[in-house]
Amino acid sequence: MTENQVLIISFWNPTAENPQQGVFIQDQVAAICSLRENIVFLQVNVLPSDNFLLKKTIEDSAFYKNRRIIINLYSRLWKFWYVNPWILARIIYRILKKRGDEINPAIIHSNVISPCGIVGYLLARRMGVKLLISEHWSKAEKLLRHPLYKRIAMRAYRKSFAIICVSEFLSLKIAKATGHENIIVIPNIINSEFFTYLPKTPSGNGRLSLMCVASWRLPKRLDLIVDALCYYALETTRQIDLKVVGNGTQIETLKNRETPVNLHIEWLGYLDKPAIAALLQTTQVFLHASNIETFSIVTAEALATGTPVLVSNTGALPELINEHNGILVENSPTSWLQGIRAVVTKKFDYEAIAIQNQNKYSPGNVGNSILSIYNKVNSDLS
Repeated sequence: MTENQVLIISFWNPTAENPQQGVFIQDQVAAICSLRENIVFLQVNVLPSDNFLLKKTIEDSAFYKNRRIIINLYSRLWKFWYVNPWILARIIYRILKKRGDEINPAIIHSNVISPCGIVGYLLARRMGVKLLISEHWSKAEKLLRHPLYKRIAMRAYRKSFAIICVSEFLSLKIAKATGHENIIVIPNIINSEFFTYLPKTPSGNGRLSLMCVASWRLPKRLDLIVDALCYYALETTRQIDLKVVGNGTQIETLKNRETPVNLHIEWLGYLDKPAIAALLQTTQVFLHASNIETFSIVTAEALATGTPVLVSNTGALPELINEHNGILVENSPTSWLQGIRAVVTKKFDYEAIAIQNQNKYSPGNVGNSILSIYNKVNSDLS
């Protein structure tokens, strides 16, 4: 069977200003492109600049045995352009048509409903092709109540051959909001090259090694982690080392906070995946506090290294946690303090944690799961 062309579109992409943005989408596309040919990966970035008028740059390059096109749209009015999927779809359509028969997809696969899913829907309607939407966004439900977008967003969801969600938590929310009958759960990818198990060396002096990773802005709750650790440090003589990875508005506020003498916080800023993996392999417990999570890649990455976790009992996080790999806590300083007391005394089998999570989020498993959906569409078209 001839493999029809697939156009994958993403508006959440790593940039110089935000290198962590949309990395999970890029990893997923890389897995797909490593297994299949005749794919075009279209990355659209809407970026601020000093130009009042819209300025465009286009980069075209190879991506595995496939093709990547990066469209950068610059303007002082970038927010206006970003929230206007009708104009974005028109701009992208014109750019694609200039490439003639080189881009002639049978499937458009959009990531996140706004603006990407709506843009994908408008393009699919105009080009007469099938639509597939992957949803990663915790605020997707809210968009379906927005007076300007609710109709077109609902049309996009219902036009989609299937909706891929990264967790059961998100799939239930999308199913309830849209009534769509073909919602498929496919998790995000964990890079098994970096996030692997290494035996953890016990601390000879009783030091407690902890770590947390995020883009530190709401809904993340670094304040809960720091508050609880300050309280715990006051009731123990143990030396506590907390490594905080990532940037964000919460960092500057908490950096200046006075902490007990036995609590040492190291503010590491942005680190790449290999560096994060290396730190996790020497960390005793991973901490993650958030008001909402549609998946939580960082928690899954910690588990893949055999690191037990203490995380918020919210969103999709309970899907990752069991009695053998971590503890769930409510989002209050008291609950987090109780959780820290429990997790630092509990005995975990680090290797068993890693084995349980080794293949679950592998590029091969995730990539083939998405390809099976493409093949179903391809079969129907044939």
